[in-house]
Amino acid sequence: MRHILVFAKTPYTKTPYDQWLAGTGIVPVVLTPREYAQGYGHLPYVHAFDAYDTNQLVEKTALRLAREFDVEAVFARAEADIVRAARLRESLGLKGQHTASALAFRDKVVMKDHLVRGSVEIPAYRQVESAYTILDFVAEHGYPVVIKPVSESGSLGAAIVRDEADLDAYLASPWRGTSEIEVFVPGQMYHVDGLVAGGEVVFVHPFRYLHDCLSFRDDDWVANLPLTRSDPLYDRLVEAARAVLAELPTPPATAFHAEFWITPDDRLVFCEIASRTGGGMISGMVRHAFGIDLDKEWLYAECGLPATIGAPVYRPAGALCIPPRHGLLERLPSAADGQPECVREEMLTGAVGQVFHGGVKSGLFLAGYVVDGDTEDDVAAHLEQVAVWFSDNSRWRPVLSGGGAA
Repeated sequence: MRHILVFAKTPYTKTPYDQWLAGTGIVPVVLTPREYAQGYGHLPYVHAFDAYDTNQLVEKTALRLAREFDVEAVFARAEADIVRAARLRESLGLKGQHTASALAFRDKVVMKDHLVRGSVEIPAYRQVESAYTILDFVAEHGYPVVIKPVSESGSLGAAIVRDEADLDAYLASPWRGTSEIEVFVPGQMYHVDGLVAGGEVVFVHPFRYLHDCLSFRDDDWVANLPLTRSDPLYDRLVEAARAVLAELPTPPATAFHAEFWITPDDRLVFCEIASRTGGGMISGMVRHAFGIDLDKEWLYAECGLPATIGAPVYRPAGALCIPPRHGLLERLPSAADGQPECVREEMLTGAVGQVFHGGVKSGLFLAGYVVDGDTEDDVAAHLEQVAVWFSDNSRWRPVLSGGGAA
């Protein structure tokens, strides 16, 4: 029997590793957060952890299990696991992404250091060593600037500093650890998602955001919509993604999620790239739009199994993520409330009776949907329709400062 070690920071319904590997002779050995353990409970080898992201017993257990089962590969699809998985592969001498590559795709400063002399424009940037770094950067480049952690995902911790008052408020807040500062880039944001297998890009497609990655801060939804091949930005975005992958130490098997701006004066500017599938409902959208399960195909590539990707047949589809509001969730919409017929996939991450404090990051959501339509315009309209339906059929109660409901 062959084994693969899986860092599974996703619910089983999203990543059914045993189903994907059925018939291959490979058995997954799973490490997962405590809250997801029940979903994986039917698997023979599951180890659950509290405080999964920072619990160093995860690494200790992973090393022990990898040796015990003589695993032939290590798989990790979540941002928090990319570096820990790379270090484990390196320690064991396994193929796949090693530490230098993982850091280049996770640390935004290391990433831009690789790309600064490449063909794709990147914004002026600097690693923040202290408040003096910020003051020097603002003096050189002016406002606005963006300050963000070097290794978070989903715009977590990102701050847009537009003037002196914003700067004073930022500097007065608690120190956030290692950060970078860069000039603010205006414009529309796009993302390019795809898959590398056998060292080659075997799937790549650009998408546009409806709203943007920071919409969650206003408790507003964000959506994703594929670009058509006739869109004038299609080739530019695909070529930019390929150029970035060529400049970075890209592993031979990985999914990727890259983000770019198109500025008002039509410049294409790099934002960031991750060696993983996109967050939110992006994987579901790709599955419905192209018939390709990026997570499954990435797992196969990591295991050295032949790809199951056929010729993609495009069907218009989009993804919608709705963040929680501030308050006690009293009611969630259901199909009985006249759910729009365009919905093809739904994922709810919360439950009635929970207290929420608004959006945390762009990839985390209360409700996620994949919708379809006959055309891209149909899909865009359906995304709006589902967002309105959800708002109209959910109910919230304010929460008092002491924690009780009003």
